[in-house]
Amino acid sequence: MYLLHYKLQSHRFSIQTGNKKLADLCSQLYPNSRSKHNGCADLVYSLRMRSDSVTGTGTVYEVLVDGKKKYQTNSKSGLFASLEWMITCNALSYLREFFQLHAGSVERDGKIILLPANHGKGKTTLTLSLTRNHYRCLSDDIVLIEPETTMVIPFPRSFLIKDKSIKKMAESHLIDKKNGYYCKSEDILYYNPYSTNRSPVKKTKPYAIIELKHSHRFKNELRPVSKSEMCIKLLRQSFNIHNYKRNGVTILTKLVRDSKCYSLKTNNVTDAVHLFSQI
Repeated sequence: MYLLHYKLQSHRFSIQTGNKKLADLCSQLYPNSRSKHNGCADLVYSLRMRSDSVTGTGTVYEVLVDGKKKYQTNSKSGLFASLEWMITCNALSYLREFFQLHAGSVERDGKIILLPANHGKGKTTLTLSLTRNHYRCLSDDIVLIEPETTMVIPFPRSFLIKDKSIKKMAESHLIDKKNGYYCKSEDILYYNPYSTNRSPVKKTKPYAIIELKHSHRFKNELRPVSKSEMCIKLLRQSFNIHNYKRNGVTILTKLVRDSKCYSLKTNNVTDAVHLFSQI
């Protein structure tokens, strides 16, 4: 039996399987959160393989959580994608002590910059481009905020890159396919951006918050926005604002109070990185 232990802040979980290939694939999910000893895990994910008794051909893959079957598929890729989604959702539900934002995050010279944005607005592409320009990646999609201190906590899971973006990023040398795993043929790539830098990040308050908007119709523009405007933007990007009610607005106010706040509109990543360097 292969056992993989993980510790993501206060949340501990384990993945167990009797298949080495499945264990190797699972090691790609949270590459910077592996731990040697897991103590008492909050959740245990068990991966099983068996022959399809109905058709007599092929293999059935199952995911069990704490012994209860949660998912079944005939596709190894489908298994991997569903497992990744389960782990991420469960991790967020266990990490309720943190204010959770839909945002990317990078660090340079001890300064952390948040990149809140909707899906498909270029968070992953810009984050990877910044890592090629001496920034360190903390996350491309989920950021945890310590409510009392408003310090940023990294959420280091593998990036999910889809469709045409895979080819474009590979051609631009933003990704090395050797550090990733293809899911569903070549339509989805789980990519590990943390392979070259595994040292811990000192948590700190954000230096700047930049709302990202990408479209081929935009002119490249970086403009300051007011603190109140940024609070409203972050309110829309919160995963768990309902858990904090009125106190959530207080947390957001503290978060932006000492941060520089901008809106970045861009039509290409090269100009976006150049504008970024002006902050």
